[in-house]
Amino acid sequence: MLKIASVVAIVILLAPMAGASFAEEYKTISGVGKDAGDGMTTYDVQYSSVKNIISSSVSTKDKSINFVLVGKTDTNSTLILKLPTGLISGPFIGVLEDGQIITSYTTTDEAGYTTISIPINPLTENISIVGTTIVPEFGSTAAIVLAISIVTIVIATRFRPVHL
Repeated sequence: MLKIASVVAIVILLAPMAGASFAEEYKTISGVGKDAGDGMTTYDVQYSSVKNIISSSVSTKDKSINFVLVGKTDTNSTLILKLPTGLISGPFIGVLEDGQIITSYTTTDEAGYTTISIPINPLTENISIVGTTIVPEFGSTAAIVLAISIVTIVIATRFRPVHL
């Protein structure tokens, strides 16, 4: 009985370490997209990297999203981003590392988001991703107002014809 209790105690103590060593830990940067559109539509982006993302910005004009990285590392590594498809979607036109176009990235489409793996070096400070669509410039509220306006105009002209 004592042997079983010892084995169970060891398994319970080692289980968290085993999970941490085999699974990738994702960090989250919140409020991505608040600087685009109506400012009300924001997204949380999960990422995995030895460096931290300290800020992000979205450019609706360029259809791009930019991430600023900080942290020290002595080796090349990989930045993995889980980008919600409502924020940016592909096919991606390009990925820039500190302003230089790179082609050695991979993407995986999953339900509701795209995972992109980007190799980075110890000096990398900025990653820009250019997509085909970016967070809408106007949110859902603007679309509803537009639809109501169109319906109102159609109804008003139907019941009261325009006389010139």
